[in-house]
Amino acid sequence: MKSQVPPHYRTEDNRTCLDIRLKTAHQLFDGRDPAPFRERDLDEDAVDYIVGAFEEIPAKAPVTIVLWFAEGADASISTSTIREAVHGFFEAEIARIRRRIRQHVKQGQMALGLGLVLLTFFLFLAELSRSLPEGTLREIVREGLVITGWVATAGSSPLRLVAPGPRAAAIRAD
Repeated sequence: MKSQVPPHYRTEDNRTCLDIRLKTAHQLFDGRDPAPFRERDLDEDAVDYIVGAFEEIPAKAPVTIVLWFAEGADASISTSTIREAVHGFFEAEIARIRRRIRQHVKQGQMALGLGLVLLTFFLFLAELSRSLPEGTLREIVREGLVITGWVATAGSSPLRLVAPGPRAAAIRAD
């Protein structure tokens, strides 16, 4: 089944339009950030709105963000500056998320290696326990070592089977 664009978004030239209405262009940017507009962070509410909209729109759908200013365009901030700022912000966000994913995978690989070493060690000890005299105690020690090996393996893994975050799913480069 093909995903459809939600009806509350308009389409123009086969592109989904994400309309954002603001009083001024300054509302788009984080007022606490002293950097020039091109390098400023976007306002957190604006980012949440954009990311939320991208989560609703099918991943392969082309999207255009359209900004509407109630007080008209600000002469101090050009259209190209706004475009570059929005692209720059989300490109930096994509790079940050990719770094976090690479770091997460690296930690997972290290944990897997450690877990396999621990499992091998405890399974080896469990096999060595066969040299103990036969009886219930030997079986308890052996099973305890096997269980300890598997628990140590599972406990060494920082990986969780969850999504990396709401922004990661929504950020797409056009």
